[in-house]
Amino acid sequence: DESQFEVGRNVAVTEGAVVFENELFQLIEYKPTTAKVHERPMLLIPPCINKYYLLDLQPENSVVRHLVENGHRTFIVSWRNPDQSCATKTWDDYIQHAAIQAIDTVREIANVPSINVLGFCVGGTILSNALAVLAARGEKSKVNCATFLTTLMDFTEAGIIHEVFIDENFV
Repeated sequence: DESQFEVGRNVAVTEGAVVFENELFQLIEYKPTTAKVHERPMLLIPPCINKYYLLDLQPENSVVRHLVENGHRTFIVSWRNPDQSCATKTWDDYIQHAAIQAIDTVREIANVPSINVLGFCVGGTILSNALAVLAARGEKSKVNCATFLTTLMDFTEAGIIHEVFIDENFV
């Protein structure tokens, strides 16, 4: 019963505000709940097909709440729902104008040389590609530490579910 869930009431209840946006995403910064925060902020990149609040459910099971309660300055990517204006966007756009843009924006807002990032599901796949691009550019120092949750990076053996539903003809 979807009527039982309301963003801001019993889902995504951690206080935050949009601090940046472009055509692909909004960047939310969460209000710290501790007097002091760690110098290096944390950026979360969730899957594109789920909303940011997948990592900010109710207070007792929220990754975001856990981070802010433990002194982490926390930011999250909130993906925009693509419409016709995004019809020409490519994977490269999501790497450069979403993941790398979010990394650079968090670094700028926090005035730090590097940040910690967490990628979840396809958000982690996007993040892993962004990290490879940054490394190729000689900019890997922008990210201090990367954590991946349920992230597929090697699609050569995607597993039985993918083999059943996706084949060359389908693609």
